Amino acid sequence: MLKFSLVVATKGRTLELAQLLRSIDRQVYGAFEVIVIDQNDDERLDEIIKASNSRDKIRRVKCSPGLSRAKNVGLRMAVGDVVAFPDDDCWYPPRLLSDIAVYFAQYPMLDILSITSRDANGRLSGNRWPLSPCEITQLNVFRTSVSYSYFVRLPRLKRQIYFDEKLGLASGSGYEASEDTDFVIEAMKIGARARFDKTLYVGHPRKDVRKGNISPKRFYSYGVGMGYVQRKHGLLLLFVLFVGYDLVRAALAKAAGKAAWADLWYAHGRGLIAGYRGEPAKQ
Repeated sequence: MLKFSLVVATKGRTLELAQLLRSIDRQVYGAFEVIVIDQNDDERLDEIIKASNSRDKIRRVKCSPGLSRAKNVGLRMAVGDVVAFPDDDCWYPPRLLSDIAVYFAQYPMLDILSITSRDANGRLSGNRWPLSPCEITQLNVFRTSVSYSYFVRLPRLKRQIYFDEKLGLASGSGYEASEDTDFVIEAMKIGARARFDKTLYVGHPRKDVRKGNISPKRFYSYGVGMGYVQRKHGLLLLFVLFVGYDLVRAALAKAAGKAAWADLWYAHGRGLIAGYRGEPAKQ
């Protein structure tokens, strides 16, 4: 029976984390531990953890800011067979861990399973492409590798790969995105098999261009992180395709009178170029 280690890096959120823990309480599959990496400078999580029915399975450790740093702390602590990295504003459907365990049993040589996410209304909110189950490759990895929705089988990978602490939120480097994709690419480089399947999902709010809750500055920083990772792994063709896609989208949006969308796509494209050239976003 597979045991799951759920590594939750959290800072600032309380209601959202409580929702995640309630969804974990409702899992029909009971073989799991929760490792809460607490980056708050106070004890706001005390009552939330005490209120969880799974509190005996929760371990909490304090950690200085840095998303990749926090995930690595959790990786080193994990004792499960499969590790996952739910965001602190995620929630799990009741049968999710059970379904993931079945999936790994059906694919015994699989190392990483990445699934999609849906918002509270059931709409796709992340990892929306491709449409059909597929192997993850360097060509589709940026569309299939959001960390809160992938599950990593540890035996072959543990102690071999970690998140690049130069990447991710609060890294201080100016490259504050794409640490999750970088992790999958590094895993595939040592022979990991990764698969994407959107028949399963994690609950997560929708945060994208269409939702209107991303600023050009933030979208630029996403591009910088992505461009840096593409250069790090020698993905020149992919970089060119992504920049071209962004610029075409910006031009089409501007022609349609959607200036705000055009600004977002243009900002992301400029970020890609800056990241590929090794120019970090300003903090």
